[in-house]
Amino acid sequence: MQFELSHVDKVYESSEEIKVYGAKNVNIKIPEAEFMALVGPSGSGKTTILNLIAGLILPTAGSLKHGGEDITSMSLEERTKHRLDYMGFVFQDYQLLPILTAAENIEFPLQLKGFSKKEIKERVEWALTQVGLEKLGNRFPSQLSGGQQQRVSIARAIAGRPQLILADEPTANLDSKTAQEIIELFLKLNKEFKLTFIFSTHDQRLIDQVRTVLYVKDGQISESRVHNV
Repeated sequence: MQFELSHVDKVYESSEEIKVYGAKNVNIKIPEAEFMALVGPSGSGKTTILNLIAGLILPTAGSLKHGGEDITSMSLEERTKHRLDYMGFVFQDYQLLPILTAAENIEFPLQLKGFSKKEIKERVEWALTQVGLEKLGNRFPSQLSGGQQQRVSIARAIAGRPQLILADEPTANLDSKTAQEIIELFLKLNKEFKLTFIFSTHDQRLIDQVRTVLYVKDGQISESRVHNV
């Protein structure tokens, strides 16, 4: 499934004299199995663009299409279901529920999707194996290192077999060795399962590994580069 933003603006504050743009005339085509990074300083608009791609916020102008389907015409409930069906999310601070085990954190969105208990069990085991935590499913987040918690977050994101993973600064809280291991895990998932990844990042190690880099400044794509990786 291709994701596409066409002439997208997002205005957060507007008056007759002043407009504050989170995104301005953004045009992005994201083909299947893309491995892309949005790069720019804090406040440049990276997270806004990531949220627009996810349909978490709607553009003030322009169109947002997933597989040719216009997301902007969907209701809130339809967009929520669309995200659940087609997207997974990885966050800088992991966003694991502390009262649930690693396996239970992965189970939660699968329950929302209505899978059977048998299928949930199979998917959780599969996802934990993909991230190398097959023996740690019964541990709580407080019993895991930062890198292990991020692996649980990734397992949660992929367990529903989405087409697109959106990751906001996924290596920012990790030491160098662990960050490199997480980047290698992303690459493995991209290549083996044709998962599309879009990152918002400052991490040069990740920037060097992605296929496409979009540089964001003042809500606009100021430059793009394609790496032969």
